[in-house]
Amino acid sequence: MGFLRGILTGVLGLAFLAAAGNAAYLSLTDRSGSAASAAAGNTTWPAALGGLFASATDKATPPTAPAPSGPSAARIAEIEGTWRDWMTANGIAEGAMALALPDGRVIGAGLERDPAAPVPVASLSKAITGLCLDGLLAERGLPWNSTLRDIAAEMSAAGVTPRPWNEAITLSGLVTHTAGLEPDLTQGDMVARTHGALGLHRRIASEALAETALRGQPGRSFYSNTNYAVLGVAVEALSGRSYAETCMERVIRPAGVTGAVIEGRMGSMSSYAGWEISAEDYARLARHWFTAGQPHVDAPGTRPAAGSYAMGYSIEGAGRRATVTHNGRLCFDRAAREGHGASFVALGEGTAFAATWGNCIDRSLYDDLIEAITPLLR
Repeated sequence: MGFLRGILTGVLGLAFLAAAGNAAYLSLTDRSGSAASAAAGNTTWPAALGGLFASATDKATPPTAPAPSGPSAARIAEIEGTWRDWMTANGIAEGAMALALPDGRVIGAGLERDPAAPVPVASLSKAITGLCLDGLLAERGLPWNSTLRDIAAEMSAAGVTPRPWNEAITLSGLVTHTAGLEPDLTQGDMVARTHGALGLHRRIASEALAETALRGQPGRSFYSNTNYAVLGVAVEALSGRSYAETCMERVIRPAGVTGAVIEGRMGSMSSYAGWEISAEDYARLARHWFTAGQPHVDAPGTRPAAGSYAMGYSIEGAGRRATVTHNGRLCFDRAAREGHGASFVALGEGTAFAATWGNCIDRSLYDDLIEAITPLLR
């Protein structure tokens, strides 16, 4: 416990220096669950220091938690500094980051954004959909190479009926974006089509499977939200419940996440871009699902893949040597850089990083962030 308190003191000290240097910044806050750290996390800092606020406590951490593992206090400060430098270099004024560590701690930092507040994570929603369907298939005894024909009756009951021209599409093809559904029906007017209620994935899936002109080249990678709209219907078809209820129960809650939101304008994009989750909670989710011991991490070859792309995320390596990543990008106005962004990287050894921000930026800049952060997590 003394070691935990020492690390906490070091982190808070570094955070204090960062806050003092820039009043607009919100610094790293560690809530390990101990009385000392809880008191430190609840400290109300003067407004002149940027309004430092506490991250959510990870209640799953037992009082007798093992000594901290993962990045050292100095390395954690370096990760925060690297993230802040990336934000500044790309002109992003609002965002948050979080680290989930193997010992159970979750550490968050914000720049004009609470790292514990739910925000749109765009395509980071796809990993939730992939994991959700993976569990349903296992429960039903169905393989990932099941076709839409195999579940046609259930799909029809869920409101979307496969047609003869697309009945041979496999669930594995959809989850890896190799099903041949082109173009992406959600692009261009994606935001205009949202209607403030859940279920847009059914509308997109119905249009996609009814239109023979959407035939692309099966087997060719073509990243498309349309694939995950169809998968959202498959989740409902196999569970007999709504997508939101099913995946909240199967993916979100088991990860210890209680603040996820899927409703309204963003939630209408449900299975492909609808979740709103804080940086801290997405880090928790990534640590839970992408740590060694999970079958899809220990043996990624047992799940669908197109290159490194698997079930809504990319994975390199396996077990403790696994590195799992994905990006989320939602642009309302590219010229004005209005939109939402999110990224995560998780290591099989149990460390995860997640970041969210309020900007539409070039895709290549996401890679810059992940490439800078990943070596620091080891």
